[in-house]
Amino acid sequence: MKRTLIITLALITLASCAPKQAGLPFLDYDALNQQAAQEYLQPVHPGVRGQVPFWNKYAFKFTYAPAFDFDDIDGAAAYVYSATGGDTTLFFTSDTPRGALSPIWNQLPYGDISLSVQAIDADRDPIGEQQTRNFRRDMPFIGPYEAVSDDYAGAALKAAEYIHRSPIGQLWLGSGEPDLGYRFNSYACKIWSATIQCECFLASRNKELRDEALTIARNAAAALMKYARPEGEPLAYFPPTYFRGEGDGSLSGVLDYNKETTMFVEAVCAAKALLDLYDITKDKQYFDFARHIAETYRSLQGEDGGWPMKVNYFTGEPTIPAPCMPTTILQLAQRLKDQYKVKGFEDMVARSEAWLWENPIATFNFNGQFEDVQVEGHEPFQDLTNCVAVDCIDYLMAKKNPSQKEIDACFEMARFTEDQFTLWGSPLDVAFGEESVQEVIPFVYEQFVFQVPVDHSTAGVAMAWMRIYEHTGDLLALAKAKTLVDSLVRVQQENGRIPTVMYNEDPDNHNDIWANCTWQSITALMRFAEIAK
Repeated sequence: MKRTLIITLALITLASCAPKQAGLPFLDYDALNQQAAQEYLQPVHPGVRGQVPFWNKYAFKFTYAPAFDFDDIDGAAAYVYSATGGDTTLFFTSDTPRGALSPIWNQLPYGDISLSVQAIDADRDPIGEQQTRNFRRDMPFIGPYEAVSDDYAGAALKAAEYIHRSPIGQLWLGSGEPDLGYRFNSYACKIWSATIQCECFLASRNKELRDEALTIARNAAAALMKYARPEGEPLAYFPPTYFRGEGDGSLSGVLDYNKETTMFVEAVCAAKALLDLYDITKDKQYFDFARHIAETYRSLQGEDGGWPMKVNYFTGEPTIPAPCMPTTILQLAQRLKDQYKVKGFEDMVARSEAWLWENPIATFNFNGQFEDVQVEGHEPFQDLTNCVAVDCIDYLMAKKNPSQKEIDACFEMARFTEDQFTLWGSPLDVAFGEESVQEVIPFVYEQFVFQVPVDHSTAGVAMAWMRIYEHTGDLLALAKAKTLVDSLVRVQQENGRIPTVMYNEDPDNHNDIWANCTWQSITALMRFAEIAK
């Protein structure tokens, strides 16, 4: 969709709204809902046969009008589209079988839709077989949604205090050895690193808990460095993705399947955490270790500018053919350059960015890359996720002066994360029918193979819309970001716990909390707190 239209609509809305004395601009939801309804008529990154792949082969729900990869029929003069939902059937005619459903989209009922496309000849007689597709038309953004406290920074601090006071943090107080009394400590890189980041955040904002928080952070950092591959090895300085320790808390099934392997990109988690710890302690060992991790990435970059997704932890050899999404590696290199003035990564970044534009940004093949999901055998587009697109947006839009090309691409990726993974509403008889799930809508789910509300995904898509708002002034993007951040506040419990699966109501169950997801929620809450000033 052309950004000119969006920015124009945003400026009209801005001009017609008197801002408050401080904080967020006034959101005229009548105008924003009309703007959203118009935007939903435009398909997301529509395919062009032979040029742009149709990414939606396995998609089951749409908020934006889709276009599907139906075949041309010899002798066809036109194609009649018929879409049925409930008691409603709507028709339109197009000269292509791959047209968007825009002419009827806003008139279709929400819920299950049966679509057929019938070729007709010049006499309007049917020829060839009907082509069909079933999907769900999802509910659009229609604000405003339930109001919550606007103390977003306070909610972020409470979430960090929960991590600190729960066994997730407290198990690190005794030593620099991971304790599997918190089962997700089996995911070393991701979870130990997120614990460090939560504790560094807490130490910077709570004087009373500062010393204890830094002790936890230092002990977790010591474990990351202790269990990392030694200097001189192919994956030098990379901590493990998977950690098997003592005790019953170990995630043995996942660990058995991934014996001797590691997710190539996850060492970035450790590097970012160690830099956060360096920032607050000025202890140079953490900075040096993070820089060494980045140097290993640079030394292992492929000729095409990319890296593998999963490798043997001891040899560095790929164990599956799929490439990793390099955006977090690029973020690490960019942070070293911008914040610490470290040089030498320019060529790595340039080659990896070129790979990014030629591959996922061009194809929208944002396949899931999770350490607890088997990715072998997945076809392109089979397990799409918002997380990969969100990381791409975060990298490109965090630049000091992103180009219009980058802004446009990020806007399209943000629309993708909404179209496929965001639920603004859902009738009880349409998908997600469990009452407990209904109570946490709006939310974002993680990936095609894990369709439950996740705080990390909700926070990540909120962050994407915040980035769009900051660079365009589009108030609809701001309203979407606010709605999703408010969902995080709404599900937060009295003890500060933000459930990873957002309808998990047991406030004492730390073993259902992914620390990295809480850290993502904290990051989104704090960023929105800054916007709301």
